[in-house]
Amino acid sequence: MPVFYVLRHLSFESDKEQGWQSLPHLLENSPNLQTLVIKGLLHRVTSRCGDACCCISSKKKNKESSCLSACGVKVLEISGYGGSYRELKQMRHFLGKLKCLETVKIGVEEESNSNNNNNNYNLQANLMTLHRASSKCNIQFI
Repeated sequence: MPVFYVLRHLSFESDKEQGWQSLPHLLENSPNLQTLVIKGLLHRVTSRCGDACCCISSKKKNKESSCLSACGVKVLEISGYGGSYRELKQMRHFLGKLKCLETVKIGVEEESNSNNNNNNYNLQANLMTLHRASSKCNIQFI
């Protein structure tokens, strides 16, 4: 895969039928990437996502490959967040690995947002308590 020196903004939409196997390679080969936008976190579980996702237990992952830890992304934007266990686990993974993060923007899924304010508060509270690898990281709900 070529190196994408001018790629600063990467946006993609997740699909429950497709895995994220190309994401580690894109992140590793985009040294100037600053913004990562993902519509929906749920995707097909595969063994080839590297450490871009939390599909494979950390015991099975190769400790040498660390596309997120080496990634310079400063802004992570997630839309369609529903607050499921898998989504929360994925957010924990991103926040714990992306060391340069400054801003995380989370758009809550309309169904989750319209159910009630209490549910929306719980979604926000769950995310705000997650450990962050970057001390500069601020979480915003959009």
